[in-house]
Amino acid sequence: MYGMQNVKRKVALRRLGLLSCLLLIITVSYFQILNKDDKTMPSLNDNPLNVEEMENTEASLKKDKQRESVFRLGDQELLLSQDPEYEALVPFKESKVFYNNKFVGRAVIGESNNNITDEIVDYQRENATFFSLVRNEDFLGIAEAIQSVEYRFNNKYHYDWVFANDEPFHPTFIKVIQNLVSGQAHFVQISRDIWSYPDWIDQDKANETRHTMKENKVKYGDSVSYRHMCRFNSGFFYRLPIMKNYRYYWRVEPEIEFQCDIFHQDWFKYMKENNKKYAFTLAPLELHTTVTNLWETVQDFSRKNPKLVAKDNNMDFLTEDGGATYNMCHFWSNFEIGDMDFYRLEAYSKFFDHIDKAGGFYYSRWGDAPVHSMGVSLLLSKDELFFMDNSGYFHSPNGDCPWDPEIRKERRCTCLTKKDATWLKSSCIPKWFEIHDIEKPPFVPKYAFVNQHKPPDEEEEKENEDEYDDKDE
Repeated sequence: MYGMQNVKRKVALRRLGLLSCLLLIITVSYFQILNKDDKTMPSLNDNPLNVEEMENTEASLKKDKQRESVFRLGDQELLLSQDPEYEALVPFKESKVFYNNKFVGRAVIGESNNNITDEIVDYQRENATFFSLVRNEDFLGIAEAIQSVEYRFNNKYHYDWVFANDEPFHPTFIKVIQNLVSGQAHFVQISRDIWSYPDWIDQDKANETRHTMKENKVKYGDSVSYRHMCRFNSGFFYRLPIMKNYRYYWRVEPEIEFQCDIFHQDWFKYMKENNKKYAFTLAPLELHTTVTNLWETVQDFSRKNPKLVAKDNNMDFLTEDGGATYNMCHFWSNFEIGDMDFYRLEAYSKFFDHIDKAGGFYYSRWGDAPVHSMGVSLLLSKDELFFMDNSGYFHSPNGDCPWDPEIRKERRCTCLTKKDATWLKSSCIPKWFEIHDIEKPPFVPKYAFVNQHKPPDEEEEKENEDEYDDKDE
């Protein structure tokens, strides 16, 4: 079984008491990382922890600009070029954590109480991994997400975790994060050939698009790295060498949270045993200004490749007029569980290549959420899609909370139904139930789905986008 020898080795080491462990405890309230454009550090008057290190002179700030990215734990500074040993970290019982000279939280370093038992070693896991695309500055956000996933699910199953970054991971990031996960942790750097402009993109045209979107206040409209990320998540993450070792993936982003237990089921095993290829939990409306010509590009692919289109597909979920226009419904891809063997097949490979060559990742701002949504809806049978309900999943500003009080009790949910976005009128989940003739669960609102998307006037669109937070794509 994959990783068995490593797991058994861990068991032996723990039993002998020879493995040093590092545990990061995140406080509920912490200072957010300062805006990159804000060079002013908080004063001591604004700092309830009275951390003297937060006062920095102009000279020290100028010096920091010339240095490598740096973490500081207590009095110890760790540059990217350094690889700290556990012995160097253990003495700090309670430390303030800084990143690039900015206070980002507190960490307590001590012994881990995670134990790997014979029962866990013998569990037959699926060939699966969690996957997170993160950067060093996402340190606390991903730590919070890991703790939530481990507590609510993975502390029972101990699946692996792959972390990918377009920059080198900081050694301290690796040292801390790898001890928060209960499976094997892998850290990889994305090569520039899949995190850069492809040859066929007219960069002058792409620059004009970003300039226009910035003027129109389209969210992430002026970001180059955001577009690289969307393209990577749409068609390249599953091609990473490390990911080729796995069949299933579960995407986890920084700052997500599960507010209900979900360990009653091994969801990777559920996917395999029930022939599910793609799982989702939320389906909000996409921003109209970010998907220009995407629907037309997908329709063009369908006309040119009719044999690749699934007969009993899910395309009715994405349109209200028989396919003439896109209704903006999409699966929120910051949570998704998928079968990467599907992505590796000819159908999706041709689909992505067609989308990619159209240039919309750069000439518009196509996100991986609508691309994945259209890809799986077009190329898979609707029975191969899975709506994972009652998960308690939250990623601001949207979340899922079970309406059934018995489920909330059984799964120890801490969420509030008034914050549930699954059954809002702006959600497309009700449409999923209606078009597939599925009975809606008890306790949820029973109104018929009416698509709330109406292409607004330009000024209205700007206002709506300023209020909408969609970090998933």
